[in-house]
Amino acid sequence: MTNKMRMACAAATAVITAVSSSFAGAASLRAENAVKTMSASDSSTLNVGLTMEPTSFDPAEANLVANCYTTYDCYDRLLTFSQDGTAVEPSLAESWEQVDDTTYTYKIREGVKFSDGNDLTMEDVLYSMNRVMDPSQNYSMSYLFANVESFEVDDASWTLTVHLMEPDSTWEYVPATSPCTIVEKAVCEADGDDYGTTPDTTVGTGPYKLKSWDKNSQITLEKNEYWWGDSSDQSFDEINVYIMQDSSAVAMAAKNGSIDFIPNVLNEDLTVLNSLSNFALSQCTGASTNFIALNTQVAPFDDVNARKAVAWAIDCKAIQQAIGGELATDLNVTCLPSSMYYQNPDKWAAAVAELEDYTAQDYDKAKEYLAQSAYPDGFEFDYYTLHSGVTQAEVIQAMLQPVGITMNIKEILPADGYAYLYGYNADEEGHRPYQAFGSGWVPDYLDPIGILKTQFHSDNTAQGCANQAMWSNSDFDELIDKSYLTTDQDERTDLMIEAAKIEADACAYIPLFTVVDTWAVNTAYTYEASPQSFWNFSYTQVKPAA
Repeated sequence: MTNKMRMACAAATAVITAVSSSFAGAASLRAENAVKTMSASDSSTLNVGLTMEPTSFDPAEANLVANCYTTYDCYDRLLTFSQDGTAVEPSLAESWEQVDDTTYTYKIREGVKFSDGNDLTMEDVLYSMNRVMDPSQNYSMSYLFANVESFEVDDASWTLTVHLMEPDSTWEYVPATSPCTIVEKAVCEADGDDYGTTPDTTVGTGPYKLKSWDKNSQITLEKNEYWWGDSSDQSFDEINVYIMQDSSAVAMAAKNGSIDFIPNVLNEDLTVLNSLSNFALSQCTGASTNFIALNTQVAPFDDVNARKAVAWAIDCKAIQQAIGGELATDLNVTCLPSSMYYQNPDKWAAAVAELEDYTAQDYDKAKEYLAQSAYPDGFEFDYYTLHSGVTQAEVIQAMLQPVGITMNIKEILPADGYAYLYGYNADEEGHRPYQAFGSGWVPDYLDPIGILKTQFHSDNTAQGCANQAMWSNSDFDELIDKSYLTTDQDERTDLMIEAAKIEADACAYIPLFTVVDTWAVNTAYTYEASPQSFWNFSYTQVKPAA
């Protein structure tokens, strides 16, 4: 693997969301019952309903959607994303500079304290960055540092310097992601593997701190009195996060007045939520995707004609409407949501318009490709999905039958979702155990590389990475690798478009739809949706209504 070829295993997917919800389990009924006995929160308390919880409050392992709404506010990163997700802004680093192609400097704020009252030092900053890179720890977010040669600090000037091994056009975004979260060295070293498991072992510089954690039931955050930011942004003394059994239970809790804020609203709960006069929806087209990964290493999907036969038999628009409903929009054959075209939308739109659009059902084309495949009389394959995807799988199954393709639905346990997503259950030859996998993805940032590299580059067929189609193409890899080496956005766009044309023609994934990210918010409060909420959410963004 070359230095610039990162093992990009971006942090959260539709699969991860579903997997993390399983942590609630049957015990989450306790939380549901507890919420039912509550009265509506007063203005100093925000009650949040989730169907998931984190495995840890350690930011080096903050790779679940649940971490957005629990862990993130306990810490700060070097930078943060802008509201629209297209740029980075100051956080613990008040300014920064690209010195040359491989050197970046970050001026760290002075006078910052941790939530235990201890001063933030440059030693903490250096420790936090090096900790993520420690190979003995195998932190899940370390892939974002794959191109880092070293970090160094200057105590006198409060400056962190990052030395990269090669130029990297995407490094500018990394300081706003969770690996660049600053922790307190003394606490981390003292707690070891227990760090992030209790309030005493969760110490950061964020606007809130962990007060209590009743597993599978409730997490409570409280205001951090030492926070360096504007205290007027800390609208709540406490934030109660209730872990509930499923989304319908959360919606009913909102109806009975005991939940104020619901992230990740699902289409099936809109009827209840839209009926509530004291709730409003905050929405944006984000970067969450829903697709089918076809394992190109094994039959029948090592045959591109078999892949396209399946694609043309599926009516992606119908699935979008039936499954995503109001909370879904189109996903084209590049598997890139429209939100990721922001650098040159017209050029991307023109390129996409030239591609074979196998998201539109056409049984004649499906039969043509089937006839050209090694299986002209049809074939049978297994489709793996979590329970949350079974209904979608059944719709797809019915669409394939008229062309002689039989799809067997294999439901996997939520606890096994990671193994399927990241290839931890591959055999000795590296082959993953599925022929097709119903999945999805949320990129680390809105730059197109966040999907093109992660889902399609051959480096990311390795165990622990998320090229779920196990697709490989040397021409594609070369274009993506070149895109890292230039900061000229027009040149980068041209390289990425050429790469996208190659992967789209290969049909390793069948895109189904892009999720319209949706939050339900009690009208006593306001929240402006952001397409970069996965890295950028904070309860400081939830404000009392005027």
